[in-house]
Amino acid sequence: MQAQFNQASAYHKSGQLDQAEAIYRELLVSEPGHPALLARMATLMQQKHQPGEALVYIEQAIKASSGDPQLLHQGFQIASQAGRNDLAERWLRPILEQQPENGELIEQLAGVLIGNHKEKEALSLLKEAIKTKPQSASAYNLKGLAMSRLGDSEKGYKNFQKSVKLNPGQLGAVKNLLTYGKGKKEPILDQLIPQLEQKLRQKGLPAVAMMNMAYVVSMYYEKKKVAKKAFEFLKMGNDINRRSYQYAHSDTVNHFEQIKQAWNGELRDAMKEKGIADASPIFILGMPRSGTTLIEQILSSHSKVEAEGEILDLKAAFEPESKGLFSRDTSDKVSANIRAAKNYIESVRQRNQAEFFTDKLPYNFIMIGLIALAMPNTKIIHCTRDPVETCFSIYKQNFSGTHPYKNDLKELGAYYNEYQSLMTHWNELLPGRIYEANYETMVDNSEAEIARLLEHCGLEMESACLGFHKNKRAVRTASVAQVRQPIYKDAKKASSAFTEMLKPLIDTLNGKAD
Repeated sequence: MQAQFNQASAYHKSGQLDQAEAIYRELLVSEPGHPALLARMATLMQQKHQPGEALVYIEQAIKASSGDPQLLHQGFQIASQAGRNDLAERWLRPILEQQPENGELIEQLAGVLIGNHKEKEALSLLKEAIKTKPQSASAYNLKGLAMSRLGDSEKGYKNFQKSVKLNPGQLGAVKNLLTYGKGKKEPILDQLIPQLEQKLRQKGLPAVAMMNMAYVVSMYYEKKKVAKKAFEFLKMGNDINRRSYQYAHSDTVNHFEQIKQAWNGELRDAMKEKGIADASPIFILGMPRSGTTLIEQILSSHSKVEAEGEILDLKAAFEPESKGLFSRDTSDKVSANIRAAKNYIESVRQRNQAEFFTDKLPYNFIMIGLIALAMPNTKIIHCTRDPVETCFSIYKQNFSGTHPYKNDLKELGAYYNEYQSLMTHWNELLPGRIYEANYETMVDNSEAEIARLLEHCGLEMESACLGFHKNKRAVRTASVAQVRQPIYKDAKKASSAFTEMLKPLIDTLNGKAD
């Protein structure tokens, strides 16, 4: 084994990842629980930009090693990269227990807690971190983020200002100043952004640093209404991001086709009166950046509704039942749908006992069949927005986690078209079951649309829903700055200055692209 391991390590070190992977896999057949092998495979999968596979291997390595601190830290890094803050928290806490005075670990845990909707606990940690290290720019940035998400925008913004003054090179804080500083002039940004622009033009930086820097510079120029420069750096960031992973649109087409075939008229008829009665979930779904956060902010302002945000409980209930859900046997599919729904409700109910709760994970649109048939009394709110505006807004976001279709304008348009095709399938299969909440209509006639939305959900009008921007609940998405303000019309035609640059996207959406 040692000779093979050494050979695989040599391949790995020299960048011959496929050769290294072949040997590691061969060795794992004979020693499936070997922590070092599993950890190497996790690293290799991370290098091949397959974060899901990397997580599987590192989780096995951690279990096999009984919590080795080095593997726990590797697991934390992989989980953070994959957007799995739940695992990142699980693996970081025991390391911090062993090193309670480690300020860097404290800040890392605070960042993970914010990602896990535990802003108050994060603020408590950050208070102690700042006492110990009062010049920590990253601690002030995290404190500002936690405060902003909890609704204290002014104090949050002051923390971003302090962070940037302490360390102007901290891109996260610069981004937050731009995100939360609507209408505010920041002289420090006027000095800093040209310096970042110069670094980008010189190149030579690591790819990830260049990518993050490009998104920030683009945000600045868009705020300044300098469309040409804004798009130049936006495209730079997306192009760098796209080169870091493999994606084939045909995989999306095949996946959505499997979904359509699995949830069909035969299954719908077989599941009549067999679903679970629970009516507490309100699913808010659609493409990212289509207004889902706005709708959740309105509904969660109601006294009977509690916001859960972008939770993964439905996905977690779906995946273990996938064999049954896609079975050719209709009775197997019925049973699997019911089990998944029950597991979902039980999972959420462990932490939430409200009469109604919102689940606003946008990609739940893929699982509308499961939702509608297995939970027939739930409400499904499909958020829509002008296709170009939706896609352009997605293209502008430097999302965490995996959104592999979003960095190329043609692929983005093609994905959107597949999403629309799937929604057509759901509406034909489930006529009248899905409520459409259109962003532009909401902006143009908010009071009437809010009343209509509440009526659909069986909720009486409450004045707090009209003043949703005053809702102090935690908001954790890219729309947090917008939903802290009354409805405004700026975003209705945000793409208008970029029409020519977005031609590949527009042509694809219109079916004109190759």
